[in-house]
Amino acid sequence: MRIVVLGGTWFIGRAVTQHLARQGHDVLVVHRGKTEPAELASVRHLHVERSALPGAAGEIAAFRPDAAVDVSAGNGADAQAALAALPDDIALVAISSGDVYRAYEGLHTDRQTDLVPLTETSPLRERRYVDGSDYENLEIEELYLARGGVSLRLGCVYGPYDYQRRFEFVLRRLRAGRTAIPVGSGGFLFSRVHVDDVASAVSTVLDHPDCAGEAFNVVERPTAPYRLFAEQILAAAGDAGAGTELVRVPDPALPPDMMLTGTLSQHLLMDPGKIRSTLGWEAADPEAALEASVRWHLTHPPQEWSRDFSADDTALAAASGT
Repeated sequence: MRIVVLGGTWFIGRAVTQHLARQGHDVLVVHRGKTEPAELASVRHLHVERSALPGAAGEIAAFRPDAAVDVSAGNGADAQAALAALPDDIALVAISSGDVYRAYEGLHTDRQTDLVPLTETSPLRERRYVDGSDYENLEIEELYLARGGVSLRLGCVYGPYDYQRRFEFVLRRLRAGRTAIPVGSGGFLFSRVHVDDVASAVSTVLDHPDCAGEAFNVVERPTAPYRLFAEQILAAAGDAGAGTELVRVPDPALPPDMMLTGTLSQHLLMDPGKIRSTLGWEAADPEAALEASVRWHLTHPPQEWSRDFSADDTALAAASGT
């Protein structure tokens, strides 16, 4: 299959492109040219800004694609630019997120709004641009689904090259030699998925042309509450996490980067049952994926990370009553 990947050089896009290339597909990566991973040197590249995509329609058509995967659209304007550049008769997959559900708005407005787990029929948000003026997956989904595309609603994506650094709330403290880490009640449920499993979900969808126009939740089935998640990170860190204690502190005393361990209004637990039952997709091995990802991030720290733990010290003092 000849597949265009829009934005295929960063975190999720890199994994998708590598997975499709390993399967033997002919891949054209369309991106700005600001990131050129060495491991993607064997696939074709087309450098173009997202806003200029309609002007590249001829070059994309010359590739004669059978499908396209849009990894990097941020909003409706981005999706419109992509769809204007893509042939009408190809399979389409758009990467979206569980943030389209009303529960995400409830979390941001400190309200309980929805039953969990969230399914593809759970209510969607009415409020738009919850995360700022540049990001709106609802618009992306509306445009792609109307064109017969498939929308993949991801949970919290983790793995190598994760620029959001999902483990850093624990790992940065381990690197600094902290032996006590303040945590809140830790009951928040936030579905996760490894980036390689996202790539396999994309491939699975492309193998099923009969699912055009559908949306699917793409997450792992087991979901650890946030305190247990922190404990899993410590365990996966091996010697680096040995002897480190999670100390329960009052939620108001939590450092800003530990707020997800506190008491939150609405869980973001998603159900992957639809893609499992209809397409046969399943996350490979969540336990092994977490362990490998933690090890990768331990050995690939951010170029800049804060060593200021004064907020931790204040929280720990509050926990001890001093």
